[in-house]
Amino acid sequence: MPKTIISAEPDTLGVYLNKVWQHHALIVTLAKRDLKIKYAQTILGLAWTFIQPLVAVITYTLFFAYLMDFKTEYPYILFVLSGILLWGLFNYIFAQGSTSLTQNQELIRKLYFPKIILPLSKALVGFVEFAIIAVLFIILMFVFKSTPTWRIIFIPFLLIALSAFALGMAFILSAATVRNRDLNHIIPFLVNFGIWFTPVFYPVTLIPQQFAHLLYINPMASIIQLFRVCVFSEAYMPAMFLGIAVSFLIFIIGFCYFKNVEDSIVDYL
Repeated sequence: MPKTIISAEPDTLGVYLNKVWQHHALIVTLAKRDLKIKYAQTILGLAWTFIQPLVAVITYTLFFAYLMDFKTEYPYILFVLSGILLWGLFNYIFAQGSTSLTQNQELIRKLYFPKIILPLSKALVGFVEFAIIAVLFIILMFVFKSTPTWRIIFIPFLLIALSAFALGMAFILSAATVRNRDLNHIIPFLVNFGIWFTPVFYPVTLIPQQFAHLLYINPMASIIQLFRVCVFSEAYMPAMFLGIAVSFLIFIIGFCYFKNVEDSIVDYL
């Protein structure tokens, strides 16, 4: 029988990661619970995952493609859906992960487990919904006869970078929200405001050339544009990898901050 060592000293990185792995089944359990709660007693169920981005795509297409006359080298509906697909995943992981501790106060008080599991479970739910919307994206690519490039093999790396950025932000804000509940009201504002600094529904060609590289300090701008480079052969800029580097930096900072304050989280709940 393995020995359990109780110590006031903080866990080393290896010990901490081992504890997270020992509780990995809880991530799946919590994700299943969230999916059941989200779609319980709804007539359409998981169909809402299709409907919400579809309404957004139609709205953006009518407004920006027809009224604002935004021009893209391929159907605008595919352009905007590619942005919504990735922004929606980031939005869910960041917003839900940031409030995951305050939403699960009773569970934290009653059961011991690494608290970082809570935002990780939100990421799993986000990927389930991402997969459903991705099916819609693939169907529309067939409808519009748009053939992806060989670069699609790099998309998993982009999804890892997106997850790193979203989770890093969620780790920081979830731990900070426990001490300052005002952040519960600030987080939705940050997410809604952030979309305007990300080329979700507008092409980067609208930005003056001398300022375009500054856009890619935003990891989501880099990830979305690199996704379009992989799928639609859009123009590539080396500056796009700046945001990728920032995303992993944010993850490291967020993980270290969360680990350092985790033991004191329960005192504020």
